[in-house]
Amino acid sequence: MLHSMSTRFFRAGVGTVIYNQKNEVALFQRAAYPIGVWQFQQGGVDLGESVEETLWRELKEEVGLTIEDFSSVIEMPRWTVYQDDNSVIDSTISRFGQAHRWFFLELKPDKEINLSEATDDEFSDFRWTTFPEAIANTTKLKKHVYEELAEFYSKM
Repeated sequence: MLHSMSTRFFRAGVGTVIYNQKNEVALFQRAAYPIGVWQFQQGGVDLGESVEETLWRELKEEVGLTIEDFSSVIEMPRWTVYQDDNSVIDSTISRFGQAHRWFFLELKPDKEINLSEATDDEFSDFRWTTFPEAIANTTKLKKHVYEELAEFYSKM
């Protein structure tokens, strides 16, 4: 048991809040596990990769967007962390949870999100919504993270 616990970790990742000129935020519906869940785009940092490299790689893979599609990029200056509720009681789970560095990306007015331009099939759909709706529709696991994101966004 001690050996398995010593290898457990929080996965490092990058998350994005894509927003438009109407102050709406983009939520994406997962096509992979957990299928059907609506969330902000996020992805894991690969070994040797910076958070900025992860940001642009994951956006292209999952959403089909590149740096040229945004008029503003603002990095939240702190990491957010959430813990998988089952990680404490189930020692077969490989990680305790996830830690993310978040970026707020303003989509250019002439650009639209087109998931067919993504190189992976991470998401099946997206919609524009408000932060209160994003918070209300996220899992209990991520609710405090989305609340932190909304607070940061309101002060930008």
